[in-house]
Amino acid sequence: MKIQYPLALLIFIALAKYYDRNPNVSKVDVNEKNYKSYKLLVERGAFHDDSFQLTFDSIVFVPSANSFHDVEKYILYNTVSLDSSLTINFFKELEYEGFWKLKDTYKTESSCTSQLRVTLMKGQKSKTVLCDDFERDCPELMKYIDKKVVELEGNDLKRFYLPG
Repeated sequence: MKIQYPLALLIFIALAKYYDRNPNVSKVDVNEKNYKSYKLLVERGAFHDDSFQLTFDSIVFVPSANSFHDVEKYILYNTVSLDSSLTINFFKELEYEGFWKLKDTYKTESSCTSQLRVTLMKGQKSKTVLCDDFERDCPELMKYIDKKVVELEGNDLKRFYLPG
């Protein structure tokens, strides 16, 4: 039996070995049920007073009951179904970047603040991190989480800042 494209076969085998051995290549855990117990709750303060609830396969935007916004996307409850590989990789990234090692509270001396509270749940394990001021005294990982959930939700819900 003659192989019609031996070079293409060699390239395919080389790429398969590369992706199998390279730790930087994102891989989804074969056992997805380990990640079904993960939940992430992101609560934004100040002008927002809204929240996002991320689970294994969806994200829910819960607007403030007292919203002052006149733009519809900021006042409508929204649920978006997500590809579980996206959320699994995001949960893995949070753990890898040290979410469990963050302090519980990040205080600020500023009077004009925009609070951010993030709670990560993994089965029976849970941790809540509170930043008094999202802009000034908040770890980069917390800012990234805020940005990422807005991206996953898909309505481009920009953060508004307090004057001052």
